[in-house]
Amino acid sequence: MKNHFIILVALLSISVTAFAYDGQVSGQIDLIEGSTTANGGFPFVITLKNAPALCGNTNTSAYLLSTDSNFRVNASILLTAKSLGSTVTLSSNQDGSGYCQIMGFSIQ
Repeated sequence: MKNHFIILVALLSISVTAFAYDGQVSGQIDLIEGSTTANGGFPFVITLKNAPALCGNTNTSAYLLSTDSNFRVNASILLTAKSLGSTVTLSSNQDGSGYCQIMGFSIQ
């Protein structure tokens, strides 16, 4: 039942408009890191198990944009996916600094 709820919430939080992504990679979440933006870090960063490249370059981690209106919901969904060991498909784009920004995700 929990998995169905997670999938529903994930689908509701992702736009139905088709996007071209720099990378789309599936796997289980291995690591979640948090930081304050005051020290120049990203507030929510994830890495998948076996650290695959995520957005068409060598970066193995990707971040959620903290100013996104769905930030808290998306972070909660990804935390739940980590705790349940669910397979996540991340869709990400490379930002102007070369980091990978999570643009969408789905959970199987």
